[in-house]
Amino acid sequence: MPVVPPRSERTESQAIAPSHRGVKDLAVKSRVAERIADLADKTASQTKTAVAAGKEGLVRAAEIGRDNVLPELERTGTKFKERTHPDRLKQDYRNYLFWLHEYVLDPPTEQLFFAPTKTRVRLAGLTISGNNREHGHDYRPTPCRLFEWALGAIDYDLSRLTFVDHGAGKGRVLLLAAEHPFQAVGGIEFAEELHDDALMNIQQYPRSRMKCRNVECVLEDASQVGPPEGEAVHYFFNPFSPEVFAEVLNNIVVSYRKRPRRIYLILVDPPQVADLIDNSGVFTRLELPLPQRLKVKLFSPYEVALYRSLA
Repeated sequence: MPVVPPRSERTESQAIAPSHRGVKDLAVKSRVAERIADLADKTASQTKTAVAAGKEGLVRAAEIGRDNVLPELERTGTKFKERTHPDRLKQDYRNYLFWLHEYVLDPPTEQLFFAPTKTRVRLAGLTISGNNREHGHDYRPTPCRLFEWALGAIDYDLSRLTFVDHGAGKGRVLLLAAEHPFQAVGGIEFAEELHDDALMNIQQYPRSRMKCRNVECVLEDASQVGPPEGEAVHYFFNPFSPEVFAEVLNNIVVSYRKRPRRIYLILVDPPQVADLIDNSGVFTRLELPLPQRLKVKLFSPYEVALYRSLA
């Protein structure tokens, strides 16, 4: 007997079963489609939200760049332009030269002084001899190497010359000069406290280094002191105003006209006095020899001017 009934003998429920399965499959597929559609809607919404947030972030970033980054770039550019401006570079290099002399080149000599000479001193508060306080300048130490370069430009027998430092301060230049064979070395200082330091340094300076031991410093206004009668070197590290310099120069010129002789003027960081010297009719400006000129040009924070009398 056949197990499977003939087609005509199947029950109605068995005949319609495939139809029920098809409906069920469609329902499942429909639910899946709905879920996919929901996910698509959520994804689209999230994408829109992300895009909107991204646009908002870009706008915010642009605002930050405009409000903060661009001004900072402008400030940086301005600072860079200032730093690279020729005048700024020149000043920065000059500041480096000050450091070089104070901390590298000067210390071997500075340690020889009893009273330190390297520190600047303001005239305010110092006791001044004479009536030219307002014409005096603050004390500044001459760089030791610079003094040697300036003195090395004099092509003459130093043993025939007297060295005079106008505005001797604490005596640094006096004792640097004393290491050379001058006939005599003299300084003029109008601030009592600086003059006292100069005297202590003269007394304590190592005699083994001094080729000239005839060294003195007087407490006086430079305009009230006449020049030595013999040949001389007059040293000025911009110690006072052009008005006082004119008086000191006049004293030298008057003495020279009475007795023409070899006189040198060394001006370090000279004030505007070139016309005074040129108009005196007594001095001519000398060009520094090439070695000294190069050293001053490259390694001196100050200009140096050298003059010689016509005799």
